[in-house]
Parts: sequence; C-alpha cells; structure tokens
Amino acid sequence: MRTRWRRKEKRTDFETNGAGKQELLASGSHGKPLVARTWFGRTRREFADEYLRYNYENGVLEVEKKPGCLGMQQFREIKGDVAEFTTISYWSSMEAMEAAHGDDRRPSHLEKDPDYLLELPEFVGVSELHVNDWDLRRVLGR
Repeated sequence: MRTRWRRKEKRTDFETNGAGKQELLASGSHGKPLVARTWFGRTRREFADEYLRYNYENGVLEVEKKPGCLGMQQFREIKGDVAEFTTISYWSSMEAMEAAHGDDRRPSHLEKDPDYLLELPEFVGVSELHVNDWDLRRVLGR
C-alpha cells in the first residue's frame, strides 16, 4: 500500500513484514538507513507539563520545518521528582541532519532551557534507523 502525503517530497511506503506488522519505509530508504538524532533533558516534575508543551511548540515544530526532517517523537518519563525527556528527530540522510544542526553533535538550546532544565545537555546522540515496524491497523484504528 502506498500513501502520498500532502507535501510532494514525502512519500511513505507501507509493507507487511513476516510478523504481520507494517514496515514504515521513507521513500528511497530501501537498503539505506535513516538517521535518528536523539536529545535528552531533565526538569523538575512540577515543570513537566509546561516544559513538554514549551519544547514541542518551540523545538519540535521548528525542527520539523527543516528540509530533510522526516518526523519526530517526543517522550517523557516521570521518575520521582524529575521528569526526563527524550526527543528524536528522523532524517533522510546524515547530510540533511548536519545541514539543519551542524556536524558537531552539540544541541541548540531553546531560549528558556536554562530556566527549565536541571542541566543543559552537552551532546546529542546520532544513530542509524534500520527498522521501524508498526501495526498500523491498530495505530490508525482500522
């Protein structure tokens, strides 16, 4: 099954794997891994909801506008008095990610990060994405 997104440069191919799950492959990614850029941050629990919204509106939405960004995920885990955040952006290539963020693996901090975060992260993780299997029938409620 092929689905076209509204923007012409993105096309998504869905294929069913041996486990019956949908493999989500970005156009042209067959045999070529995508790039995942992972940022971690921590804030006090009482700021968890506020920072989640702030990071989404001022970080996630801005990064998603950059050429080559295929999408993002934002996670939060509450551990006692601390809220830990993980934000992952997915890129069509290392070159696209580096064009958007530079090649030194240092995060660009948001204006209010010093007010919210317990410490400012010094680095981001960059890895290859080889598998992204979802049961899209369940995710989409079909």
